[in-house]
Amino acid sequence: MSGKERTAVARHAAAVRWIRARFGGPSFGELGLPGGEEVDAGLADLAHGRTTPESLAVSLAAPRLRREGVPVNNVLDDPERRLYELLSKTEGDLAHARYNAWLRRFVSFADACRLVRVAGQVSCDAS
Repeated sequence: MSGKERTAVARHAAAVRWIRARFGGPSFGELGLPGGEEVDAGLADLAHGRTTPESLAVSLAAPRLRREGVPVNNVLDDPERRLYELLSKTEGDLAHARYNAWLRRFVSFADACRLVRVAGQVSCDAS
């Protein structure tokens, strides 16, 4: 395993530990938070240096996510433009609608994190 791969694995493991300590579960998806699967994927992609819609959306929402206790370390440059360009390639004329859907999903996730943090408990049921 290369040094870069070891660093990525260590970052991802640290994020999982932080999520468990802060929110009470191993991942946001398992906690049942809206958009949790996308945030989990984006955090993993960022840790491994991959550019995906999820990693770009996490990068875009990083300031808000950090305020809500989400461990966002490295972010990608110019995520707004890059996410829209990526969606333009894959979604064509629907890129604007898909871009707005990504934003709404991450706002919903951040709002849910705030409620969990303020309540001091994880009350979302993943089942």
